Amino acid sequence: MKNPVGQLRHCWRWWRQLRPEGFFAWRDAAMQWDRVVLPARFAWRAAGRKLRRSAWCVPLEEGVTRVELLGRELCFYWRGRADNNLYFLIEQEFDSRNPHCYTTEPIVLRSDSRVFDVGACEGLFAFRLLKERRCGRVVCFEPDRDLATLIWRGAVDNGVADRISVEPVAAADFSGPVTMTPGETPDAGRLVRDSEGRSGAYAVRLDDYFSNHGIRLAPQDLIKIDAEGADLEAIRGAVETIERYRPQVAVTTYHVDEHVGDIAALLKRLNPDYRFRLKGFSHWTSRPRPVLLQASSFTAE
Repeated sequence: MKNPVGQLRHCWRWWRQLRPEGFFAWRDAAMQWDRVVLPARFAWRAAGRKLRRSAWCVPLEEGVTRVELLGRELCFYWRGRADNNLYFLIEQEFDSRNPHCYTTEPIVLRSDSRVFDVGACEGLFAFRLLKERRCGRVVCFEPDRDLATLIWRGAVDNGVADRISVEPVAAADFSGPVTMTPGETPDAGRLVRDSEGRSGAYAVRLDDYFSNHGIRLAPQDLIKIDAEGADLEAIRGAVETIERYRPQVAVTTYHVDEHVGDIAALLKRLNPDYRFRLKGFSHWTSRPRPVLLQASSFTAE
């Protein structure tokens, strides 16, 4: 069970440490503080009620669930049974008060923006942006081939298949075969080289991907990263692109303690003009950590 005092003390230490950097406002640190402090059962029960009101979940073949969002003309496919946690995934897309929402300020998208979605999972983030005409195209990177197949299936159902690409690879600081292994904590895994290619999974440096496909990013484009513990490695694999083209970045920082500081320092070095925003504390990890770092130097005209 959570110790409310201990949780608050841990968040306070994080905020005191990061506040001098100028990108962790108190109001952003306090986002959904009740979920961080109160026992998980309160948020779990509330999520169940909200899920029943906002989604229609239909079990399909081979353990797949089709999730239709009521009143939004959006759907996606989920591998496994739909439980209450599914609501948190939905909420982060549509509620700007959720610290996991990638598209709040300072991120600014427009109809010609391109989005590169690293760790696309079920694809809802991509589907939402395309259905809302928030961008022109999304490239999804998802190393789990079953999930990559479900993303494409959802893209067809949502009528956005002509504006989405699905790459069944991870993003890392090297290109080649990889294996996903457990990290030092239950919250994070890590990518390791697999010279024999036994896992069948592959990783690519984003710099290599963009170069091989002749892609030149622009400041209005966005690299979104939720790489389950390999977030810093994904950023390191894109340093040439970020330094040269200065795209917007939204990257999760809650998987590993050191990531928030290391990622911020690296992005600041690559583009001193970035405006940064750090948001929230995780309530679903073994201990609370800052959730999401956003960086942008783009201003819509």
